[in-house]
Amino acid sequence: MRTRLSLQNLNTFAVAAETLSFQRAAQALHVSPSAVSHQIRSLESQLEYPLFERGDKSIRLTPRGNELYLDIRGAFKQIHEASRKALRGPEDSALALSVAPVFATRWLLPRLRNFRQQHPDITLSVIASSAMADFQHDPFDAAIRMGDGAWPDNVSTRLFDRRIVAACRPELIKRHGGPFPLDQLIRQPLIHNSLMPSLWDEWLNSAGFAPPDTLPGIQVQGISQVMEVIGGDDAIGLVDLSFIQQDLDAGRLSLGNDHVLSDGQGFFLTYPQSMQDRNSLRLFEQWLLTQIAQR
Repeated sequence: MRTRLSLQNLNTFAVAAETLSFQRAAQALHVSPSAVSHQIRSLESQLEYPLFERGDKSIRLTPRGNELYLDIRGAFKQIHEASRKALRGPEDSALALSVAPVFATRWLLPRLRNFRQQHPDITLSVIASSAMADFQHDPFDAAIRMGDGAWPDNVSTRLFDRRIVAACRPELIKRHGGPFPLDQLIRQPLIHNSLMPSLWDEWLNSAGFAPPDTLPGIQVQGISQVMEVIGGDDAIGLVDLSFIQQDLDAGRLSLGNDHVLSDGQGFFLTYPQSMQDRNSLRLFEQWLLTQIAQR
């Protein structure tokens, strides 16, 4: 008589089969890739047949591996959903959000006092993270992310469009005598976001200006660091207009040029379809849309 299969090993297999990557499965499960490989090999040993065909840089399911995945994926999806509900507590009193860092610091957190005043019975947990939430494995009910909103199996509500502008300290504009024409702007120190390496090229191309092969400047990682450098150095960075409008109105920042890149991307509230009837999420979504309408 065979030993029963380990549920942990089956779950690891299901995640690896879904992602077709031991590395991504390890990230989703918060374990090492070697642990993923070991658990799957243990499962294969019990089953006495291979589940994956392993290449140098890729894996793919064998026919029997695919058959097993189709048999178990629905059951594990239900287990993960039940686990999230148990961790969240009473569904109308708690909400866990994964939020893009710049959205959290520049837009959401300054407004949360208003949400608490309107809904003191809802416990809202906000985790700032650049990684896209994996609702099947991460303990989040919803997320706020930048993109096109086309995330499979999710409901996505557009909050506002991405509008990219070139911003800098007002002193730089005053010394120049006004905003820079594009041919002069590109000769200024520019702030480059290593997470969006092509953004300057996209912004310039959308203005009808062919970018040169190299642009001078400073390399940083993430929009939050771009914002920090803009506020403390004579350099120009690309940021979303929605996150600096108050700074522009208050005279703390200026536009280096009046061109705006709007490419159909935007910030969305997104969540699994299974969360649509969650009262706390419905109230938070309504509050978000009201706040945005009042901007």
